[in-house]
Amino acid sequence: MKNKRMLLCSSLILAGLNAHAVAADTCTVDPGWLTNPAMPTEVKQSAGPGDSTFCDFYQFSTQAYLYLMSNNSSGQRNFMDPNQYAVLEFDADGNPANSCDAAVTGPTLRTSLNKAHDTPLSTGQAGDGATIYAQDGNVIYYDVHFSKGMCSLSGSAVELQKQNLINFPGGTTEIKGAWKVLSASEIAAGNFVTQQQLIGGQPQTLGLVGMHIAIATPNHPEFVWATFEHKINSPDCTPAGTQPSAPWTFASQSCTAALPGSAAPKNPCNFNNPLKNQTAPTGAPTNICRVYPFGTAVGDSNAAVNVQDIQQQNSGVAALVSAPSAPTSMSVLSNYFNVGDLWVSDTTKSSGGVGVPNERGSLRLANTVAETTFQNVDLTSTTFISNCFGCHNYVGTGNSVNNNITSQNLSHIFLDIVLGKGEAVDVSAGTVIGDNSMAPAICQGTTAKPGVCPNAANNVKWNGQWTNLNTSAGSVCGCIAE
Repeated sequence: MKNKRMLLCSSLILAGLNAHAVAADTCTVDPGWLTNPAMPTEVKQSAGPGDSTFCDFYQFSTQAYLYLMSNNSSGQRNFMDPNQYAVLEFDADGNPANSCDAAVTGPTLRTSLNKAHDTPLSTGQAGDGATIYAQDGNVIYYDVHFSKGMCSLSGSAVELQKQNLINFPGGTTEIKGAWKVLSASEIAAGNFVTQQQLIGGQPQTLGLVGMHIAIATPNHPEFVWATFEHKINSPDCTPAGTQPSAPWTFASQSCTAALPGSAAPKNPCNFNNPLKNQTAPTGAPTNICRVYPFGTAVGDSNAAVNVQDIQQQNSGVAALVSAPSAPTSMSVLSNYFNVGDLWVSDTTKSSGGVGVPNERGSLRLANTVAETTFQNVDLTSTTFISNCFGCHNYVGTGNSVNNNITSQNLSHIFLDIVLGKGEAVDVSAGTVIGDNSMAPAICQGTTAKPGVCPNAANNVKWNGQWTNLNTSAGSVCGCIAE
């Protein structure tokens, strides 16, 4: 019943927040972001030196989104341009491949499907390996693009210290996309951002259903996290008003019509409880509903202004890309919306903590098709708060051990990038390695009690090297792919 009470509350939450959404449009979208797209380098400080407003962050993510979606001179969307953003590659067994060379030779799409010999291809969903099927029965695929600068960033704690790097440099960008196979009618309608892929040896057109964008800036090395979704992905679990019962990509008409009751635990509609580690590219459709619209609940810090700024940015983008003068390739963005952003207030302090006191924006942010089972964000938890920083935790610069590169926590792909190049990567041990006798148990461990390197990722082992001569990283273990 606990989950049901949380869901029932959210209808009141959205109703309360929508009451504030009629304010004057004060968080505007600059038309130049569409006509002359450029990637922003820093969040504005409209409230004075060192003081950015919520709107500053949402304008930052909107400008970045419009740039990434804009076409380059070759007619390719910027986020798919390999000269700017590499795509994360894997080998046939799901292990990291070289994503930094000139050619894409390995698989790039990830799902939570298990291969026949029970080796996971990879998890595309956050955390628990949930397998998502659209209402047409097709599995959802995931890929990751990242700024090419990550390819030249050292994985060595010693080298990073020489360069005085404790955080990813400004401009570091990670982009995760969720994609569905489009039907002929969906292709003809032109309502999705698309890419072409070979799946099972057959050419397929994939449509974008969700996108994470995480961008580091000099003032915000914790990354500004933003997530976008297609408008017909998922209904609200507890709608504040009338919402269509169909069509939804991830909810049946009958189950949507029965909300909020059908979102209760053990209801046959089985909302937000996808199967895990399936083996088939087609399966029973998953029913998904949104627990916290705009990742926000009444009582959250700055809830009303947060939702107001999101809605004003979304309406501004929709008007901009629907205008007759808008580039044809950008009109499709009228079918997408920003769910919310998340950042930290004081970068000398860490993220997390009960009530996430140093976090701002959509504190309960989750993408329904990339974090389906992580939507019940409990800000009162003393163990784990399942928003972006719950999984990608940031250590503030005021801490004595504060290297967010070697921690492998802030970025979940940096380890794959370095290992895929065939190089070793240092991983913070979290405990002091006093001498050589202590290193094997800490860095490699045993089958029963794996050490730092095996815990960092599957098929990773200790290379026999360690050091504790890093003031920002602490003791680190050298790790390589098996």
